[in-house]
Amino acid sequence: MSDHSTHPHHHHEHNPIHSHFEGQAPQVIAKAIGVTFVFMIIEFAGGWISNSLALVSDAAHMLTDIGAMLLNLFTIWLARRPTTLTMSFGYHRAEILGALLSGLLIWMISGVLIYESILRIQNPPEVKGPLVFVVATIGLMANLLSMKFLQAAKNENINVRAAYLHVLTDSLGSVAAIIAGGVLWLTHWRPIDPIVTILFSGLMLVSSWSLVKESVGVLMESTPNHVNPVEVKGMLLEIHEVQEVHDLHIWAVSSGKLALSVHLISEQSERVLNLANRILEDHFKIVHTTIQVEHPHHFQSKRCYNCVPIEMKRT
Repeated sequence: MSDHSTHPHHHHEHNPIHSHFEGQAPQVIAKAIGVTFVFMIIEFAGGWISNSLALVSDAAHMLTDIGAMLLNLFTIWLARRPTTLTMSFGYHRAEILGALLSGLLIWMISGVLIYESILRIQNPPEVKGPLVFVVATIGLMANLLSMKFLQAAKNENINVRAAYLHVLTDSLGSVAAIIAGGVLWLTHWRPIDPIVTILFSGLMLVSSWSLVKESVGVLMESTPNHVNPVEVKGMLLEIHEVQEVHDLHIWAVSSGKLALSVHLISEQSERVLNLANRILEDHFKIVHTTIQVEHPHHFQSKRCYNCVPIEMKRT
């Protein structure tokens, strides 16, 4: 039987091993950058010649795509730097900062486009519909090709997901420009160009909300949505020797990298530690844990400040 004084802490962590998709993240992002850059030039030229705000806005969003994806490449490189004594979690949060900046970049460009569109609605200029239609169709094909590159890895890395989101919203912009070009070609109704730009910008704002929300949640060290802390507590309490569970904290260091710390009250240290870590890894994929096991007599002899409410096992 081991008490708190002989086994005060147990720290359990697996060495980080990048998945196949995470390892391929820089390559797929680089391919998407190449495709986006070529067709950004085509859309800027087409928008300038046709005098279409919808095309120019789509090209401008492609430019933010490139900037965001370059930022994503940098943060992926930074996140893979080794840990140090002062940076004990490494640089994984760089991925979250990059994703947050990508989301905010979408918000900024959306605001500019909406403002410019409102000005254009008041006095819509003449726009060459056929050229808008053809160039926007080419842009849509380019976006779909970039999305194909990013599709496989988008659920494995938040930076790839951010890049995918940029290209997805850009695809919506291409669809909007195609609609605008078709309407202008057939009816010459000029307000359609700024109207579809406003709709496209609104979709950009809505689609980027989840990315910004997730990034802020990680930075605020909130418990990830897919992990239920009540369920975690309940499973720890199911360990026969555990009498109480308190000070439970679950947070994400980065996307897919969870960490946990908790105090358990038990007379059995080693067995409880092993069982607890096995449960956390098997059921919740949490491998970075700091678990403190305290003997009941030791715990009762001190007062606990700043503790979350204690949950006791009912017998």
